Amino acid sequence: MSKARTRSGNVPSTATSFIGRRQQRKEIRDRLAAGRLVSLTGPGGVGKTRLALQVADEMNHLFANGVYFVELASVSHGGDVSAAVVHALGIVDQSNRDTTSKLIDYLRDREILLILDNCEHVLPGAVALISEMLRHSPSTRVLVTTRTSLSVTEEFLYPVPPLTVPVDAAPVSVESLPQFESIRLLQERAEAACPGFVLDENNAAAAARLCIQLEGIPLAIELAVARMRILSLDQILERLTDRFGLLTTGSRSAAPRQQTLRSLVDWSFALCTEPERHLWARLSVFAGSFDLTSAEGVCGDGYPEDGGHQATTTLDLLSSLVNQSILVVEGQESSMRFRMLETIRAYGADILALTGGSEEFRSRHRQYFLDVVENLERSWCGPDQAASAKWMRVERENLNAAFDTASPGDDYQLELVAGLRYRWYADGYIAEGRRWADEALDAPDVDRAPTPARATALWVAARVSLLQGDHTAAAQRLDECEAVASRLHLADAAAHCLGLRGLAAQLRGDLAEAESRFEVALRELAAVGETAEWLMASFEYAVVLSLGGRSADALAVSTSALTVSQQRNERWARSYLKWCQGLDHWIQGHFTAANAAAIDALRDHRDFDPSLGTALMTELLAWIAGSTGRFERAAQLIGGSRSLWRRTGTELMAFGPTLTGYHSACRGQLEQSMTPRALSTALRAGAKRSPTGFIAYALAEQVADSVPEDEPPVLTSRQREIAALISKGMTSPQIAAALVISVRTVESHVENIMTRLGFVSRSQIASWYIGQSL
Repeated sequence: MSKARTRSGNVPSTATSFIGRRQQRKEIRDRLAAGRLVSLTGPGGVGKTRLALQVADEMNHLFANGVYFVELASVSHGGDVSAAVVHALGIVDQSNRDTTSKLIDYLRDREILLILDNCEHVLPGAVALISEMLRHSPSTRVLVTTRTSLSVTEEFLYPVPPLTVPVDAAPVSVESLPQFESIRLLQERAEAACPGFVLDENNAAAAARLCIQLEGIPLAIELAVARMRILSLDQILERLTDRFGLLTTGSRSAAPRQQTLRSLVDWSFALCTEPERHLWARLSVFAGSFDLTSAEGVCGDGYPEDGGHQATTTLDLLSSLVNQSILVVEGQESSMRFRMLETIRAYGADILALTGGSEEFRSRHRQYFLDVVENLERSWCGPDQAASAKWMRVERENLNAAFDTASPGDDYQLELVAGLRYRWYADGYIAEGRRWADEALDAPDVDRAPTPARATALWVAARVSLLQGDHTAAAQRLDECEAVASRLHLADAAAHCLGLRGLAAQLRGDLAEAESRFEVALRELAAVGETAEWLMASFEYAVVLSLGGRSADALAVSTSALTVSQQRNERWARSYLKWCQGLDHWIQGHFTAANAAAIDALRDHRDFDPSLGTALMTELLAWIAGSTGRFERAAQLIGGSRSLWRRTGTELMAFGPTLTGYHSACRGQLEQSMTPRALSTALRAGAKRSPTGFIAYALAEQVADSVPEDEPPVLTSRQREIAALISKGMTSPQIAAALVISVRTVESHVENIMTRLGFVSRSQIASWYIGQSL
């Protein structure tokens, strides 16, 4: 390329300014300098053409013979691509040679950048022509926009992402929003289309919410701005559930396919083969992302043959949909996951409904995830616990969708609640488990007939309730479970109830009753083969013995259980059993052994999300540190564990008066041994560490600096807007309706807000928000 030339070519001027994408423009320019073919790929409306035009404008002076733009949308046959390029270049050749030969002769000694826009529908002809140009025109470079990759050896694929949106930004403010490209686009276009529009504190949250829900797709934002002539931002948000009906009025100067959101996606759909269209529609039942295995499990058979050829596999079709920018690929360490933009997913859902397949594939989606959950539950007591817990975290959105699309209170919901029990109390999602269990077990207008599924969900709900300190609810669940177990002769459910009665007694401080219950429960659980629950009951029994002063018996019970745990190569129960041994050592005054056991327990437990187990283990480490005069460390551990308790949806008080007394004694010791300022500083330092950083600190590992003490708690934009609505007295269902999200999503955000701010009630959130706004 030449260093500097006069601008030439036919690149059309644009009526509006270009917003953002500074890094992407630089990367594309660099790729064109280093190579000869760059393909900008992405879904319709993401801004491929506009980005190509901007890059062309910035590079025009570098090409001696100019930059030329070739619009292929109106070309209907691949054989006409070369003619379109010849026309754009203004080549005059009246000979009877074919147009490709004329074009190659023209380009052979010329330094030109060609932009071929919208190649996807004439792909074979475009690929053939580009291959000839690369072979015979050494000074020609080609920039392509396409929803489908060319699959040419020389091609460099450059996926064009949506504009940046304030998903995880600081709290919404007029000052912070312009850093996001989607907001700048909305603001500039709105100011041009709607005289008098100003982005201010009154509409900043709505503007952020709109850009988030439109996923930063430039065309969708421009279509939304067109509605702002008659609708406010809040009114547009209220109508976004029907985005295809709302976003229907674009610029008259735009190509017809870009004048409505539906026509844009129609264009992509029309370019797909029949099997690809069927898979697109079927994949719409997934929420969030999914992997190849789940796509095959839910969608992977019954594709109509395409043109008489053998039916294509799901893997082949997924590859094709990725190539056509219908699916986005996300890396997840050892496996790849796929995601649809919401606009693409909603279109697929509409198609699935029109073809009568919605209920069938929602049902297949539900059954697939229940089958996986039940397999993970059955194999829990083994070496794959951490992988199982991670799978449940990654698939949370799909599990939510499976639960929500089932009939309230049916056996499916009950089985899912029971199957996910290790997510609830092993991976730290107790509050979520309680909500799901209550929703399934207490669904209105449902026949609550005694079934094995209901019995299992009842004792799972009882354990979750106990872990939250709600003994009344737990007793009610156990009463019903015992009645069902007796009626249906369910020995396993009866054994679980015995163990949970023992746990309830322990948490109330009645060690004598707890001991008698556990002695029977351990035999019954062993008899029905419930090894995982037997291990946890052994841990709980050992704690009872230790708190009752029977150290040798406690050690014998925990050691026996540890032998089984090690034979199974499981880590979750093992971490609790080691914690129990550390607790006993501490009670006996053997602080070195106590610290070693507690550290060992926490190392095992770090394979899981920070949970109540992590909080228990760091509490014990704090007590040990206090007993050995390491008061700064003890205070930081107390502060950090307090945040962990709130994160899991419970508190130490739920674990009985004895452990609560140990905590109070440690806190009192710190108050006597440290100045108020030093204690407050250490408590805040521990509380402000991230869960990962806090665990590393507890293990005495090298950790990054903690958050500065004077830095206020930060909420995401979505959390802040939910806090604002809470301050107005709105309930979760009302907030869900206002933000067009599910009630469960709202409640999850509320939990995260309380964790970040260290609160335990919605009223505290409301007071905090009002105070922040003053």
